Amino acid sequence: MKCKPIKITLRENDGSSEAAGKTVVSRTNIEKQMDGFQRKAYLHRKGIDPNKLFQLDNIFPETMGKRSDLRHIPNDYARSSLFTATNKNQPRKTLMRKQLFHYNEYVSIIYTGIELRAEDDEIVWLQILKYGQGIPLGETFEFSIKDLVRDVGWSKSGRNYDRVRDCISRLRANDVLALNAKAYGRSGSICLIGNYEATNDEEGKPTTYRTWLDPNLILLFAGKNFTSHSWEIFRKLSPVTRCLANYIESHKHPYPLNLKTFQQMCGSQDSSTTSWRQTVKKACAELQKVKITEIAMLTDDDKICCIRHEDHDKVPTPLP
Repeated sequence: MKCKPIKITLRENDGSSEAAGKTVVSRTNIEKQMDGFQRKAYLHRKGIDPNKLFQLDNIFPETMGKRSDLRHIPNDYARSSLFTATNKNQPRKTLMRKQLFHYNEYVSIIYTGIELRAEDDEIVWLQILKYGQGIPLGETFEFSIKDLVRDVGWSKSGRNYDRVRDCISRLRANDVLALNAKAYGRSGSICLIGNYEATNDEEGKPTTYRTWLDPNLILLFAGKNFTSHSWEIFRKLSPVTRCLANYIESHKHPYPLNLKTFQQMCGSQDSSTTSWRQTVKKACAELQKVKITEIAMLTDDDKICCIRHEDHDKVPTPLP
């Protein structure tokens, strides 16, 4: 089974001649070949053989093979607005080849699909990644709705089973293209989870899924370019706090973060600066409470300043 991303062809002009069309196709093919060479060279530099199967727990044995208490997100996703902290009462947007906000100017995320959110889609995806990290990328694995609801920390109920099913549908129906000028170049179009097969109950609702993860995901993980979260802590954080945790934990020494920049990273539509300040202050307090940070504060000049807690991985303090 293969992911079938939306094909995007970029042209410099709208010339309609056959010759012009052939020139565009030829140039595009060359660019694709160059992209492929760059990706392979990047993996080689990171000690990964691009001609072998990519199994995450084998490639990263210390963080994924031995640590069942951690969940992992690529830094290029963690520092973007891929998973928003939009008010849950606002309808989700449908985006078409939308460039998402990214903290780093040399990284771009182009997204097509229904808006994904930190409150549910992010933790469901991180848990599905956990199920698949012991299987070579591109090969199928299986999980049940009941296990997924339990593992993300939600109560067992029909509402939450349907909520997980909705997350899975959104995670499949998208196209994510990452461009990192300092690393792999173009990641290629990635579906966050691949095509799936489902076993349904008597009401026709899926109870078990069989799916796979895109092999191109290795580009975003290579070189340990990912953030590892304590799962007992991270899955209980509020959506805005999760976004801030992604930023902080993806930096060993996080720089002060501008309030407006963080709002863009969250995808928040809060039009009141006063209200947004209060939201961020609560997120800072939550991070200190669970010992992700030693210090987290919003300064008078609207800078989010944080110092990571040096022992928070060793002595986690889950929320009640």
